[in-house]
Amino acid sequence: MRWPAALLLLIGCALLPEAEAADSRVAEASYPEGALWHGGRLFHAEMGRDEVMVSDLSRQRRFWKRKGCGPVSIAPYGKGDFIVLCHLAHAIVRVSGEGETLDVIDRDSSGARFVYPNAACADGQGGVYFSSSGAFSLDAPATGAVLHLEAGGRLQRVAEGIHYANGVGVDRVRKRLLVSAHLDRRILSYPLVGAGGLGAPSVFFDFAVQGIAHRYALAGPDGMEVLASGDVVVAEYGEGRIHRISVDGRYLGAQGGFAPFVTDMALLPDGRAAVTATFRNDIAALPGEVVLRDRFLDRFALPAQP
Repeated sequence: MRWPAALLLLIGCALLPEAEAADSRVAEASYPEGALWHGGRLFHAEMGRDEVMVSDLSRQRRFWKRKGCGPVSIAPYGKGDFIVLCHLAHAIVRVSGEGETLDVIDRDSSGARFVYPNAACADGQGGVYFSSSGAFSLDAPATGAVLHLEAGGRLQRVAEGIHYANGVGVDRVRKRLLVSAHLDRRILSYPLVGAGGLGAPSVFFDFAVQGIAHRYALAGPDGMEVLASGDVVVAEYGEGRIHRISVDGRYLGAQGGFAPFVTDMALLPDGRAAVTATFRNDIAALPGEVVLRDRFLDRFALPAQP
């Protein structure tokens, strides 16, 4: 269903009753991204501080740090390791379960460099898919790509031509990879083919076609989670809201109340979600936060009809 743009413009500031919108803060953070719930712990990256943090939701500590990295995502890899994406260093880093740097990779297996790695997702076979965004500008060419790192170490480019590739999500049941084409305001769907390969893409969801208006010029879909049902929840960077989309691409509503530059979320077993968001992206401190929202999946709503 296509909702009037004037109504959808209200999503994010009027959907939740004030009493329900209160969130509990896990941490103050500097441009947090890449929320990951893994092994009963919450991980998140902080691009502004060059570190990855880990928390048991009562106490937080530094898990890993590398000067100049600008980390934006962390994903399980192999047997107990992790892959951290260094957005500012144009590299990915293999990190042990204890937080030790094991390897730094800045080229694919053909020797080609990749630019601004952005979001990662485990493939369920010990490997990782990740996006390489390209330039964050409406006028820039569509040079975004998706790469796949096999558990054995081979790194291949499996998709190209994306206008700022951002969030990625593996839907193993339906054998597809969903990718945020951020600056086109679309989510693309790629069939999973063979060992880490991707088929030709189709448009899974188009924010413009659905009439979802935005104020921030560079707003677009960012990090995402694929639910067991196949539904998708995706953060909209620049608008402080998270949307839910059905398994077949129907719009199911949004919830707001987050800091404007919301980047990602991790779903917890108790029904809460940990959401990463930044208040300002135009000052050096890059102030942000990681918050927990109760009953997360119950809070999506369509705008009221006139």
